Amino acid sequence: MDSLRVVGVHGIWQGNTNSEKLAADWRGALTRGMSRHFGADIPIPALTVRHYAEEFRRRKGTLGPGADVFDDQPIDADEEAFIAEALTEVVPQAPAAAPQQVGTLGMGLPYLPLPVTRLMAGIDATCGRHTGKRLLYTVRQVYKYLYKGDIGARIRDVVREDLTQPGTRVTIAHSLGSVVVYDLFHRGELDPASCDVSTFITCGSPLGWPTVRRAVNGLEHPLSVPGGVEWVNVYSLGDLVALGQGLAGVALKVRDEEVSNGTAPHEVTRYLDKRPVSESVVRALAI
Repeated sequence: MDSLRVVGVHGIWQGNTNSEKLAADWRGALTRGMSRHFGADIPIPALTVRHYAEEFRRRKGTLGPGADVFDDQPIDADEEAFIAEALTEVVPQAPAAAPQQVGTLGMGLPYLPLPVTRLMAGIDATCGRHTGKRLLYTVRQVYKYLYKGDIGARIRDVVREDLTQPGTRVTIAHSLGSVVVYDLFHRGELDPASCDVSTFITCGSPLGWPTVRRAVNGLEHPLSVPGGVEWVNVYSLGDLVALGQGLAGVALKVRDEEVSNGTAPHEVTRYLDKRPVSESVVRALAI
C-alpha cells in the first residue's frame, strides 16, 4: 500500500493554482469520502495532481506567467464552427437568442462572433445567467487542447510523466483531464504494459461530446481503453460538461456511476467524495 499512489489529472480553469494546492484539495475531498464510506481508519493513498495549465499560456519572453493563449486572440472560422457545434451539443434546447445585456457576455474577450454571442445568450436564457460564459471558456480550452499547435502534445507529456511513475495504480481525471488521459491511451502514448495504471476514473467528462469524440477517437468506433484497465465514469445530474449522462452509449466496457453534486454539479471535490470514487480506489489498491 505504501508504494501505491493515485494520480489526479485536473480540468480547465486552473491557471491560478499549482500542483501542491491541487493535490491538497483533491486529497482532502478523497479522504472525506473514503472515511465516510469505509470508516475513519481506512488508509488513505498518496495522491498527486500535476499542474499543466501553464501549457495554455503564451510565452512572452518575460519572467511572468504570460496570458492565456486565447485571452486576446480572435476566434477564427474553424474555432467558431467548433464552438457553435459544441455549445449546441451541450445545451441543444437553447435558442440562438439575441444578446440582451452586456453582463451576459462580459468576458474580456473582444472578438466574439455574433453567432457565438447569440448562442451564449440563448444558453443563459435556458440555464441561467453566466452559464454561456462558463461554457465558452470550457469549449475554447478543449479546442485549444485538441487543435492549437503543440499545446495538446505538451500537456500529454506533462501528464504522462506523472502517470508512468512506479506504483501509479489509479488515475482520476476530471473534465478536460479525462480527454487528456483518454487521448494518451488511444494514441498508445500510455501503455498499460509498461506502467502500473489499472483503473481509470473519469469525473464530469466531456468525452460524450461528438466534437470531442471526433477529434480523439473518431465517430465510427466507440470509445475504449486498453485491456487490463478498468474504466469507471462518474457523472452528476445537472453537470452540463458531462451532458448529465453516462458514456455507456458511446463507449465499450465502461461502468457508469450517477451521483448528485448538488448546486455545484461539475465541481471536482464534489465528485471526489462520492462513494463510486472511493469504492474504485479501495478496490484498485486492495485496501
